[in-house]
Amino acid sequence: MYPAIAIAFEFVRKGIEDKNPVTQMKLQKLVYFAHGIHLAQYNSPLINEKFQAWEYGPVVPEIYASYKIYGSDPIVDTDHLFLFLSEGQKKELEKNSLSRDARSAIDLTWETLKDIDAITLSAWTHKDGSPWKLHYKNGTMPNEEIGEYFLQQFKSASVSK
Repeated sequence: MYPAIAIAFEFVRKGIEDKNPVTQMKLQKLVYFAHGIHLAQYNSPLINEKFQAWEYGPVVPEIYASYKIYGSDPIVDTDHLFLFLSEGQKKELEKNSLSRDARSAIDLTWETLKDIDAITLSAWTHKDGSPWKLHYKNGTMPNEEIGEYFLQQFKSASVSK
């Protein structure tokens, strides 16, 4: 498991490199989808923190706090980010030692969702039966439910092909 901010940083970096920068809202959804994919594929959480069911979908408060300075603008650099990180957080980002499985979940998420807007991703998290829908206004979303939900989504996608 990794700090959520380290996974978020990977998506920010990918967005900048691909000239397809993410907003904070999209960033939250990308981390959520990568976490769900990792749980479904490897039965193991990608991030240490728990997702909370906020109005516009799953959110990790630490990611929100780290990137709120960007507001709803695309994140086109990381200069501001490093001003607000603790020394431990900076070291974690600089270390960048993600496992093959973590990198696989991140890469799959990015390639699949990079061109989909944040509002659409948010709507996907709000579907009936989703962990967000079950826990909205009640707080945190259990990893077990996120993993099971994503596993069911994979099974449904396989059957419909």
